[in-house]
Amino acid sequence: MVFKNTFFFLKERIRSFYLKSKIYDKKISSFSDNSLGYRPSPSLLDCLIKYDKKRINIEDYSLKEIWNNDSLKKKDFNNLNSFFWLFSLDLKSSKKDTQDIILKWIEKNHNYKSRSWEFDIVAKRIIAWISNSKLTYEDGDIIYKKKFNRIIKKQINHLINEIERSEWVDDKMIGCAAIILAGLSYQDNERYLNFGLNLLKKIIKFSFDNNGFPKSRNIRQLNFYLKYFVLIREWLKESQNEIPEYIDENIYYLGQAYSFIWQNNNKNFLFNGNHNAENIELDLYLKKIGYNFKNQSNELGGYAVLNTKKISLIMDVGSSPDKKFSSDYQAGSLSFEIISNGKKLVSNSGYFQDFKHQLNSLSKSTATHSTLVIDDTSSCKFTRELNLQSKVPQ
Repeated sequence: MVFKNTFFFLKERIRSFYLKSKIYDKKISSFSDNSLGYRPSPSLLDCLIKYDKKRINIEDYSLKEIWNNDSLKKKDFNNLNSFFWLFSLDLKSSKKDTQDIILKWIEKNHNYKSRSWEFDIVAKRIIAWISNSKLTYEDGDIIYKKKFNRIIKKQINHLINEIERSEWVDDKMIGCAAIILAGLSYQDNERYLNFGLNLLKKIIKFSFDNNGFPKSRNIRQLNFYLKYFVLIREWLKESQNEIPEYIDENIYYLGQAYSFIWQNNNKNFLFNGNHNAENIELDLYLKKIGYNFKNQSNELGGYAVLNTKKISLIMDVGSSPDKKFSSDYQAGSLSFEIISNGKKLVSNSGYFQDFKHQLNSLSKSTATHSTLVIDDTSSCKFTRELNLQSKVPQ
């Protein structure tokens, strides 16, 4: 075990050194000089971005100091460097000031840096920059646009190079969306768009069961996938590109599952790491762009729902997922919830979300989640991985 950990540590150190080297920088700096063409509507990301309804002006930021604070906490640093805050800017904000902020970021982060070039941050930054092109790109001078185009493509090349190594399937999905958007925006079908669409096929094959439900059986992940598949489809549609059948097919299955899980009851089922969050905004977004899902079945994805006029009984009747999909799984086969007259009468207890805390493993492993207990034995056994997450062994 010690040898394995030492080998893993040395491997990561060597890779970190390589990513910061001139050799790697040269590798990801190979691209054509075509300019930004398709510029998506920022409103297409309304299903993803949670921003303040009160719009802010770019002049409210301290433009000189914004990139000089390296002591920010990880969450604040990631939020700043992902640039998703661009979606909260008033379109009357100064384009010049916005572009100056981006230019200062490019000057400081032109070469790979482990913190600002984390996989998911890079993907979100590309989506934010391209989707807010009215502020980030329009009316920029030739030199600025050239730097903007090049850093976008350099980051895309980094995503393509690293995406197979990313352990998180959700990060792969965000990265895949960023690569597809870059392919559409720079009309690079041969390299970016085709790569992104082929990667999307792999994600579908890897992550979904035969009924189009996430193999993790995680409801939050179901909603996450639905949002990104719809977003990619709308980008393809708006840019007047052909929409592959497998995207329509997966949206259909995800929509069926979304209707089954949420729209039929308008209550969150707190199984397997799901949160008690409202999906009304997602409902409105889907309706606005013409998506209407219906599903009257009683069982899907390992969940069963039995409805009368006043009572709904929801049960987890599925088997535990495969080890590689079980990081959010919660022991508790036959756990159930009851909704009476629109109110939760019996709720699943859930589990402690911080996976670094000992309560995470304890609360996930017990079967006492509003469920049947036989011989005081859990229905599943969890083991801890190197990354400190607990998963179901096979």
